[in-house]
Amino acid sequence: MREITALKPTDVLMLGLLLVLLAISFLNVPTSYSSTTQQAAATDSKPLETRSIGHASKILPREPTAATATSGQTSELPDFAAIQDTATKKREFFNYMLPMIRESNDKIREERRQLLRIADMIKTGTNIDSSDLDFVGGLQVRYRVRHQGDLSATVDALLIRVDVVPASLVLAQAANESGWGTSRFARQANNMFGVWCFTKGCGLTPLARAEGLTHEVARYDSVQDSIDAYIRTLNTNSAYVELRDIRANSREMAEHFTGHELAEGLLRYSERGKDYVEEIKMMIRVNDLHRYTLPIQV
Repeated sequence: MREITALKPTDVLMLGLLLVLLAISFLNVPTSYSSTTQQAAATDSKPLETRSIGHASKILPREPTAATATSGQTSELPDFAAIQDTATKKREFFNYMLPMIRESNDKIREERRQLLRIADMIKTGTNIDSSDLDFVGGLQVRYRVRHQGDLSATVDALLIRVDVVPASLVLAQAANESGWGTSRFARQANNMFGVWCFTKGCGLTPLARAEGLTHEVARYDSVQDSIDAYIRTLNTNSAYVELRDIRANSREMAEHFTGHELAEGLLRYSERGKDYVEEIKMMIRVNDLHRYTLPIQV
């Protein structure tokens, strides 16, 4: 058995320092990694240009909206202004908006499918039950269509309004109106399209509003709500009768229509008139936005 010699004072000091260093290192090492942390670590190994907007919305700072600032919640809108590379910003913006645009159009597509089913029943003389009549009545309210004298004419009138808006047009207008998601109205009110409202307190007051005007820029609880409201505006407001006519005529002749075609019906969307229309059409062409538009199904 080996003899244990007494430790010198200097040895005791060195041993104490070693124990302190070991304790610090254990405190700094996390005990586990969540799935979110692991995913972020894996994604951060990629250059920014290859990251999806889902990742960007996590790593970029967020802006509080006027509707939720008091509750401490934050806007769902990523801070696109933090993305310095223009091509990356555009791609992230389109990737962020596209799923919501398709969700809005999917809901309209289903409404249209049901309307077409009812139209076929009318043509074949099939009895229309009360649930279908209630469905038509609900769409009349939502799309602001008066009864046209008989059910067939009413359904035909609804079919002109109950229709999708091509993603290419929605993306171009969202980018134009919101400054690629960086405008005050986008950040503070989730309003991506500059849609107005006319009830005091319904939105944000434009800083450059002309004297005598009372409109505000509408506030929405979410970007999805903003997209739904914008499409509903194009489908119901009397200012966009021409857009709806272009869509209906194109669908009847070719069973297809594009955002580039429908842009011609936006003359009254902006006081800039034709110049605004040409700018939207140019944005669709330059950014090749047609590739985001799904084939017309119904």
